[in-house]
Amino acid sequence: MIRKLFIALLWTSFAFGQSGATSVFTFLDRSSFAGASALGNAAFVNPGPVGAYAVQNPLLLSDSSMHQLEMSHGVLGAGIYSMQGSYGFKARGHKFIGAFQSLQYGAFNGTDLWGNSTNTFYAGDMAFSIGTELYRWNNVRIGATVKGVVGTYESYQSWAVATDLVAMYKGEQTPDIALLIRNAGTQLTTFGGQREALPLNLTLAIGDKLAHAPVRWALVLDQLNRPNLGYDDPNLQTIDPITGEVLQGQQSLLNLAVRHLGGSLELMPTDRVHLMMGYSFRRQFEMALADRRTSGGFTLGTGLYFNAFQVHYAYELRSVAGRMNTLSLSLQI
Repeated sequence: MIRKLFIALLWTSFAFGQSGATSVFTFLDRSSFAGASALGNAAFVNPGPVGAYAVQNPLLLSDSSMHQLEMSHGVLGAGIYSMQGSYGFKARGHKFIGAFQSLQYGAFNGTDLWGNSTNTFYAGDMAFSIGTELYRWNNVRIGATVKGVVGTYESYQSWAVATDLVAMYKGEQTPDIALLIRNAGTQLTTFGGQREALPLNLTLAIGDKLAHAPVRWALVLDQLNRPNLGYDDPNLQTIDPITGEVLQGQQSLLNLAVRHLGGSLELMPTDRVHLMMGYSFRRQFEMALADRRTSGGFTLGTGLYFNAFQVHYAYELRSVAGRMNTLSLSLQI
């Protein structure tokens, strides 16, 4: 009975999934684990010993990540912070990863129609998820993660369900390849009567470790369900000197293509210390300024591995206005 309900929920959330230029609960599109953040949110094929990587891809679960508790906290500034917790366990011979993820947007001052202060309220999103492998055939495996999502903004609240489906090929002499359908689902209740799309994301990831060097690489193509990620960039506007008309410039095809591309490198000089770097072309383009160079899109981090615990740190160069620091602790219990 439980298996039938599980499959029914998967298909229901997939059937109602939709794509659009805007969406609600966009925090679902990234992991709050510092290891994944340091790799530019491109750790979908990272077979590390830390179970928190499996929050985005449950097929990365291994025996070494069982009974491992991960706790993460990230700070962006202005009262905005993220939290994540995950735990790997076995039930009836199957490996599972259970997790919660939260993004809090800080405190706000409520006012009446005349601008008088009335109260202080908070806004935030939270998701609970559980993922596992569903099927295996030779080198191909299929897995899924089911999520329950809630957002609370003052007196407004919305509930949603979502599903991640992943198919992964893991060969002996070839790179690992994963195809993910992320955040396919629907709102159960809306904030104000207006139903909004969830951040559906079709993602292709490929990665491997170099045969003769302690380096692991990964490339990710995301938002493949939205071929055009461009927008009317005000930095490309010009004014016709004769008519005074504002002319909107267009991004090149190459610019639009690389917006889908991200990647990461992980240097492993020893088993105890890993150094990580990631890059997102899309974030770099969207956070760029017309009058100065910016480092938006880069992520840096490190992982320290000990027998009973692991520590990860990520430093994300999100924009000129803000940086994000994330610290994660994983305990073997």
